[in-house]
Amino acid sequence: MSRSVRIVTALVIALGVLIVGPSAVSAHADFESSQPADGSTVDGPLEEVILEFSGTPTAIDDGIVVADASGVQYVPVEIVQDDLLITARFDPALGDGSYTLAWQVRSDDTHTISGSFSFVVAAPIPTTTAAVPATSAALPTTTVPILAVAPTAAPPAAPELVDTSEASNVTRIGRLIFFPSAVLAIGVLAFAAFAFAGRREELGTLIRVVRWLGVGVAMGALIEVVGLETLFGGFDVLLDESAGRAALARLLGGLMLVVGFASIRSAGRSASSPRSLSAAVAVDQLGPQSHDAETGPWRPTAADSIGLIGMFLVLVSFAFDGHTLSEGPRLLHSVLSIVHVAAAGVWAGGLFALAIVLHRRHNDRVDSRALEMVLKFSVVAMVSLVLAGLAGVVMALFIDSDVTSYLSTDWGRVLVAKVILVGAAALLGAFNHFRVLPALENAPVDPDAIAQARNTVTAEAFVLVVVALVSAILVGASTL
Repeated sequence: MSRSVRIVTALVIALGVLIVGPSAVSAHADFESSQPADGSTVDGPLEEVILEFSGTPTAIDDGIVVADASGVQYVPVEIVQDDLLITARFDPALGDGSYTLAWQVRSDDTHTISGSFSFVVAAPIPTTTAAVPATSAALPTTTVPILAVAPTAAPPAAPELVDTSEASNVTRIGRLIFFPSAVLAIGVLAFAAFAFAGRREELGTLIRVVRWLGVGVAMGALIEVVGLETLFGGFDVLLDESAGRAALARLLGGLMLVVGFASIRSAGRSASSPRSLSAAVAVDQLGPQSHDAETGPWRPTAADSIGLIGMFLVLVSFAFDGHTLSEGPRLLHSVLSIVHVAAAGVWAGGLFALAIVLHRRHNDRVDSRALEMVLKFSVVAMVSLVLAGLAGVVMALFIDSDVTSYLSTDWGRVLVAKVILVGAAALLGAFNHFRVLPALENAPVDPDAIAQARNTVTAEAFVLVVVALVSAILVGASTL
C-alpha cells in the first residue's frame, strides 16, 4: 500500500470514529406538553408525571424535582426516557395538594433547557351507603367519589435544580480558546501551501506558528472536555455524546498539530547573515537549506502526515458541535459546517499569515514581495469568502428560518453581531482589492504602498480573529 493511500485510509478511519456511536438527532428539544398539564387538576394519588418534548431530550441527574405548598420537595424514584417522552415516577405517590414541578434536560447540541409548571392533585373521598333492611331485595349500589376541593392559593414556588452554569461556562471558555486557534491554523497552512513566496526560514516560521496554534487548539479542547464531562455527568457518558467525541478529537488533533510536522526543524538564525537584525532571534528553517534560500509554496511530505491528520480531525470536529447536531438535515448541515469553517479559516488565517510575513520582512529590511503574495492570496480569499458566506447563510436558515425574529434570541443577536463584523472585514478586503492592490501594481517597491498593504491586511486579520471569537459564542447561544 502506498504512503498516500495509507494517509487517505487514516483520514477515513478518523472520520468514522467521530460518526460511529450513539448520536440520535432531531430538532432542538423544546418543551411541548405535560401530563398533568400546567394549571390542571387531576385525581390522586399521582404516581407519575410525563413530559413531552419536540426533539429528543437527554434526562440528567436531579433534573426533575417537585415542591408542594409547604415547600417540601419530592424527587422521583425513577426517571424513564422513551424517545420524546420523559416519565418521572414517585413512590410514595403524590397526595392531594398543590404542586410545582421544575424540570431540566439537555438537548443533543449540549444546550441545557429548563422550565416548570404547576398542577393540583385532588384525592377522591369515597362516600358511604345506607344499610339495606334484611327483608329487602339486594339492590346494587354505586359509590361516587367526591373530589377534594382544589386549593385556591397561588401555586408553590418552583424548586431549585442543579446549577449547570459553571460547567457551561467552562465549556464556553474552552471554545473561546479553541475556535480562533483552529481557524487561524487552517488558514496559515493554506497560505503556506497556496500563496507563500519568499525565504525558507519564513516558511518555517509559519509552520511554527501552526504548532503554537496547535497548543491553543489542544488547550481549548482540554478545557472543553472538562466542562462537558461535568455537564454530562461522567467521562463514560462523554464518550457516548457526539459533542464529547468531537472535543476529544479536537484534543487529539491539537496535539498532532504540535508534533506532526516532522519535515520542519528549529534552528537559530545565523549571526553572520547580512539580513539578520539580531543573532539571538530563533527561527525555524526547512532542513539544511541556506537561511536566505528562496522557495515557493509549502509542499508537505509524508513526514507531515501526523500534522495533516490532526488538522483533518480538528476541521471535521466542527460537524459534531452546537446547532449542527440539532437543526436541519444532519448530513447536509455537517458538510456545510465543515465548508464554512474551512473557507473562513483560509480567509482569516491566510490574512494572519500574510500579515506575519509582511511585518517580518519589514523588520528584517528585506524585499517584501507584497505584490506577488497579495495577488496570489486575493484569488484564494475571494473564493473562500463566497463559500463561507453561502454556507453560513444556509446554516443560519436551518437553525432559524424566521429572519425577523433574530433580534429576539441570544443566538440571533450574536449572529447579527457576527454579520456586522464580517461586513467590516469585507469592506477592508474591498479596500485592499480596489485601492491597495492597484497602488502596489503601479509601484511594487514603494514604501508607502507596502506600508498601506501591511496595515490594512493586519486590520482585516484582527477583525476576523474577533469574528472567530464571536463564532465560538454563537455555537453555545440559545435559539429560544
